[in-house]
Amino acid sequence: MGEIFKEIMEDKEKNDLPNDDGLVNEVVEHLKKGFNKEKMTFDEKKYTDRKIKEYIPLELFRVMIYIVIKKIKERGSEITLYEMGYEFGKFLEPKNIRELKTFFRKNNLGILEIESRKPFILKVRECAMCGGLDINEPICHFDAGLIAGAMECILKKTVVVDEIKCMAQGADACYFKIEVVKD
Repeated sequence: MGEIFKEIMEDKEKNDLPNDDGLVNEVVEHLKKGFNKEKMTFDEKKYTDRKIKEYIPLELFRVMIYIVIKKIKERGSEITLYEMGYEFGKFLEPKNIRELKTFFRKNNLGILEIESRKPFILKVRECAMCGGLDINEPICHFDAGLIAGAMECILKKTVVVDEIKCMAQGADACYFKIEVVKD
C-alpha cells in the first residue's frame, strides 16, 4: 500500500493524473445504448444474448463494488464515478423528482425520498450499492453524480451533490445534500 500511495502522491505533484474523460464517455454511452427512456429501465437484450436471466446475488455485487471503490480510491479517482453518474443523470432528463424516484425504484437502486427541503437532502433507503458493507466513509459517488445530473435537469440550475451519510458507514440510508451553485 505504501508504494501505491507514494506513486499517487508523485503523480499528483506532477499534476499527471490520468484523464478519465474517455472512460467517462465510454461508460455513459454503454449505459445509454440499452436504456429505454419511456420505461425508465434497461433492455438487457441490447447488451447481451445471454440466456440466464437470473440476477447476480446482491452480496456478490456489493463485494465487487467494495473492491472497485477501494481501487478507485487508491488512484484518487472518485470524481470519475461522480462524472459518470452525472452524465447519465443528465441523459435521463427527468422532469421532476417523481421521475427520478421511478428510475431508482425500477432499476433497483434503492428507494429515493425527500428527507428535507432546507437544506435540500434526498435519502436513498435500501441502497443497492452499499447496504451491508462496513466502510468508514461514503462510497456512493456514482449515485451522487447521477442525482446531480438529474437535479440539474429538474431545477434548470447547476448543482453540487455530496453524500453526507452512507449505509456503508452504518447509516440507516444514504443521504445526499443538493446545493444550487450561485453564479
